[in-house]
Amino acid sequence: MSGVDGMDNIQKFTYNYSKFATEKKTIMICEDEPDVLLSFELILESKYNIIMVDSGQKCVEKYIAEISQGNKIHLVLLDYKLRGGVMGDSVARKIKEYSETKVILISAYNIDDELIKELQNGSYITKYVLKPIDSERLTNLIDEIIKN
Repeated sequence: MSGVDGMDNIQKFTYNYSKFATEKKTIMICEDEPDVLLSFELILESKYNIIMVDSGQKCVEKYIAEISQGNKIHLVLLDYKLRGGVMGDSVARKIKEYSETKVILISAYNIDDELIKELQNGSYITKYVLKPIDSERLTNLIDEIIKN
């Protein structure tokens, strides 16, 4: 009998340890271009839990819902120019009202340097990156930001 009990304890320990060891951090991706959204997911899903949204309004709503449930979002990868008239800078400002989640603002367009400085100085964004961004640079940047 003690052999069976001992095996049960080993199995419980292994399960609990493996669950702890494989716990991934969570990234929310806000991107209105379906192909880009899917690309980001494919690049990041092996290392991170991914939450995907396709508009600024959905980003804010989903972000609030997640943190209200006690879930931590470690980073938001946020497109600047979103459909529906909501811009990434206003989404970043709204997220900042709720927590200190780090935000990478990405854009295919050049954004005014003064706006970027204002967003960084106010800690609304952690980093601004121009698209296109290759997968290795993206993962390295995210890894660096999340570990700090």
